[in-house]
Amino acid sequence: MEKKSSADAERTWPVEDNPFWLHVEMQVQKWGAIALIIIVIAALCGLFSQGWLSKKTATSADHHLTVEYDRFGRLQSDLDMQITANATADNRITFTLGGDFMHDFEIRTLQPQPLNMYSRSGELVLEYARPAADKPLTVWLGLTPLGVGNSTQRISVNNATPVTLTQFIWP
Repeated sequence: MEKKSSADAERTWPVEDNPFWLHVEMQVQKWGAIALIIIVIAALCGLFSQGWLSKKTATSADHHLTVEYDRFGRLQSDLDMQITANATADNRITFTLGGDFMHDFEIRTLQPQPLNMYSRSGELVLEYARPAADKPLTVWLGLTPLGVGNSTQRISVNNATPVTLTQFIWP
């Protein structure tokens, strides 16, 4: 057994170790690391933005309209939305984007450009010429969320049955 010198015996430590608090610190580190790993995996899967958990497709009851969108987004980050109208006999195809759409999103890109675009009663109306017979028309929107929280939109084509979709925007 090693003898302690008189200098070591007289030394005082500024903080005395307490086994209880050492155990608490160890548990916080362990559970914090697990929580961090879960958050990273959720982010990679799309819980906070684009990804497997976020991708969603909604189709109207009459199957004339299909909307592909992200259920989750981040404030001031780009979101993509693809709206497809199946072939119709009408000369024009009119998309109506209502609900919280006008209030909660800013359109950054819109392809193809509509023949006519206007707002009516808080809804955005996009008018397109009918494509060739039996061909669907697809419109791509690049959106930027303007607020945090749930946003519910109603999208319809030629005033038919609308598709209702909900998105959650993270801060």
